Amino acid sequence: MIVTGRDIHGDLRIETEVCVIGSGAGGAVMAKELREAGLEVVVLEEGGHFTRADFNREPFDMTRLMYRDGGATATIGFPPVLLPLGRTVGGSTTINSGTCFRTPDYVLDRWERELGLADTSPRTMERFFDRVEKIQKIGEVREELIGRNAELVRRGAQRLGYSHGTLKRNVNENCRGCGVCCFGCPSDAKMGMHLTYIPAGVGLGMKVYAHCRVERLAMRDGRLESVEGTVLDAVTRRPKHRLHVRARVFVLSGGTIMTPYLLLRNGLFNSSGQVGRNLTIHPAVRVQALFDEDVYGWRGVPQSYFVDQFKDLGIMMEGAHGPPSLMCTSVPFIGRKYADLLARIRNLAAFGVMVSDTTRGRVHAWARRPVMIYQINRYDTDRLAKGLLELSRIFFAAGAREVYPTLHNLPILRSPDELVKLERMKIKRRFLEMSAFHPLGTCRMGKDPRTSVVDTYGKVHDAKNAFISDGSIFPTSLGVNPQETIMAFSTRNAEYLAHNFRRFANA
Repeated sequence: MIVTGRDIHGDLRIETEVCVIGSGAGGAVMAKELREAGLEVVVLEEGGHFTRADFNREPFDMTRLMYRDGGATATIGFPPVLLPLGRTVGGSTTINSGTCFRTPDYVLDRWERELGLADTSPRTMERFFDRVEKIQKIGEVREELIGRNAELVRRGAQRLGYSHGTLKRNVNENCRGCGVCCFGCPSDAKMGMHLTYIPAGVGLGMKVYAHCRVERLAMRDGRLESVEGTVLDAVTRRPKHRLHVRARVFVLSGGTIMTPYLLLRNGLFNSSGQVGRNLTIHPAVRVQALFDEDVYGWRGVPQSYFVDQFKDLGIMMEGAHGPPSLMCTSVPFIGRKYADLLARIRNLAAFGVMVSDTTRGRVHAWARRPVMIYQINRYDTDRLAKGLLELSRIFFAAGAREVYPTLHNLPILRSPDELVKLERMKIKRRFLEMSAFHPLGTCRMGKDPRTSVVDTYGKVHDAKNAFISDGSIFPTSLGVNPQETIMAFSTRNAEYLAHNFRRFANA
């Protein structure tokens, strides 16, 4: 059963065995797996429930509908970093690119060997990744769907001898490469939580309540006893009714930003002082390039290809194109140059660079909303600059006429010879135009309650019956898109919680 604000006509009071707050990659997986294990499960989601009938392919309509702050969430720092967050049933899996990577082995090895996190080795995690990949139909993008944008990057990488390949995604056979993955898949091809784990859980008797915002956590004798909040109007999102849920076990799955925000706002689970700290965001920059040949970059899967030649430096390059109405906002010029470039938008290619950041930011709970402070350091800035240089080199090798590295002080390169300008430049962070899509780490797991928020299974150190299941628990940056990692760890942790439920429920 999925209930929305339209269906709720009075104050909502619920009692259940497990209450999961959030329905993204962490919450949906945890909820479905627990329900499959025979537990009574209720899921609370602040966003609405939307289906393909709502997905009109218009980016700005969809960002208003399914993104927090209309897609304008950003960090505070120099420069600010756009950090869009999903707010809908399915969370960011409904509006992401669908890219799936297993956690790199070296990351898992470090967590187990250096950080002492039990049961996180590649061998231990393999069966959980296998389960997720089977349910989510994860596989490489079909050749006919990778798009001309990716083909050009492939051509440039091949000419330079750089390592590259086709990305894996969670899609079914219905994918037509219509180019609007981040705005709700209109063919139900991208297997977000709203199409897989949530319907599976609902089919087993799980209950999902959309438009339900949790605001207060009530503790008693070391246990999280209940949560309270607001039922929102489905159209205006204004408060409509009150919400009160009692459960024997709670799972917080609001994501790397909203989970610590909720805890900080309530002053809970922070004896370590680590709630909201250790924020990593996988910062990204983009490079655009003008070709004489047609690109039509919005045809095909927008994020279908990668270049990992510089993965040892923590640099990953992935596709970053979109519909014309979106791309026209990213052209780095004004006036006549802007108009001339828009007239040739069919010839414009685009790709992105991400770095596994060593910078650490912080989430604060100020003025009834989360505030993210993130000031990128010199080392990460230099690696972004390296990525801009090498991606520009790839585009020229592919035959680009002009390359636009989206730097405020170097907006255009007209030949490969001009790459030396970029190579010699000591880029200042304020000249970067950055975005980020993979926040992690703000409720990190660890053995020591003095330096971490949860244990290796997501159990909160400071509560007898509370867990966290989202990207906030990961202690380091992953270096890859985190969706599959979140799902695999949620699968593992759900198995642990199901096996030990009575112990936590009766603690």
